[in-house]
Amino acid sequence: MEKFVLPPDGLPEILPPSENGIFKAILTLPEAYDALVSAVSAFLDRPVMSVSIRNNSAPIRDVSAKQEEFDINCVVDGEAGDQCDVEMQASPMEGDSSLNSHKNIKWRSVFNLCDLHSNQEGRGLRYSQLVKSYQVMLCNYRVFPDKNELVERFTMRTSEGRELCDAVTAIFIDLTKAREIVKKPVGEMSDIEAWTVFFAFAHKENYNDIISEITSRMEGIAVAKNTLTQISQSAEERARFRSRRIWLQDREHEHAVWKDEGRQEGIQEGIQEGIKEAEAKFEPLIADKDAKIAALLAQIETLQNP
Repeated sequence: MEKFVLPPDGLPEILPPSENGIFKAILTLPEAYDALVSAVSAFLDRPVMSVSIRNNSAPIRDVSAKQEEFDINCVVDGEAGDQCDVEMQASPMEGDSSLNSHKNIKWRSVFNLCDLHSNQEGRGLRYSQLVKSYQVMLCNYRVFPDKNELVERFTMRTSEGRELCDAVTAIFIDLTKAREIVKKPVGEMSDIEAWTVFFAFAHKENYNDIISEITSRMEGIAVAKNTLTQISQSAEERARFRSRRIWLQDREHEHAVWKDEGRQEGIQEGIQEGIKEAEAKFEPLIADKDAKIAALLAQIETLQNP
């Protein structure tokens, strides 16, 4: 593809595919269908023949569209097939960090999975007619820092590992593992490893050769790359991306200011509390000292004026 000339907007030539709006577009636009089938097959680690998008508004050409109830809500292999929700989490959720073991993103995954599974319609009254539900969370940070796995899959099991059922599955994919995966020959990468490298590095120029080799091997990723390139050439979409980035920067700035103000208020409150504690502690001593001085002055006056 001929290299295109960008306006001097300061943005990367290729927009990052892990950004929420871009991620949804490269997998849900009509021309991206083969990419969606390939990606879902890699996420679920099983062959997938067809994927149908549902409950998302019409395929999102407006990549500035904010996250809906689900990023990508789809049915696999026909109307009666299993259902899957795919979410991109480019940065930690508000309030999440390694200090609290990223509890919010884990509980959000469970909430999404339960909501998806319990809201099946037209399945009759038999529980055996409910289809399997999958919740896939692609995270561009380490949710499980004590583990070294690219993919973590969770089902309902006992502490001994005995499975209750495989009706619901939560899947976490660690995109930061791409830094290790790119050290492997492309021919040795699994499908999910290749998609991980794509989402992590498709917008970075120094990885162009690796991305080109991956796209020549996997048609689904080639389709996603073409869609990503088309989106990146749109002046309108680049402006929207810039607006989203500015909004995120403003939010980070506000949070930093709030933290600084809270810290200063805490320091001032601490100083005032310290003064009060000191006054409460030393006031009796000062009063006692004043009383002794007054008594001594009285004795001196008595001696001077018998």
